[in-house]
Amino acid sequence: MRVDRNQLRFNQALLVVLLPLAALVDQPWLVYLLFLLMASQHTPWDLMVALKRLLRVPSQVVEEDPRPHRFARLLGAVFLGLASLFLLLGLKGVGYALALVVALLAFVNLAFGFCLGCFLYLHLRYARALFTGK
Repeated sequence: MRVDRNQLRFNQALLVVLLPLAALVDQPWLVYLLFLLMASQHTPWDLMVALKRLLRVPSQVVEEDPRPHRFARLLGAVFLGLASLFLLLGLKGVGYALALVVALLAFVNLAFGFCLGCFLYLHLRYARALFTGK
């Protein structure tokens, strides 16, 4: 199985730059847009890949299991979806706080190479193996 490392970094960089900017200048549409981009990665129409190609970001494909990264992106999309919902409901503090958690975790992954979503995925698989024998 293969993973495009530059795609992961590109996703993280967008989150790290645009989510704090959205909170700083109170532009919830940026959170909505990033939610749409993140959620699209779990459909046949991956808008994040299309954006990366449009901006001519080169690929860096490596042999690696993509499932932990997919799980992490799904968690990011869920949190951004919740952030978007809270922003739409007028609960800006909660909405931006959730968005900033996503930005912080993306920054940690980008800067230090630690992916909390991947860590959770691997530990959930381990726990499942312990309890089910699979």
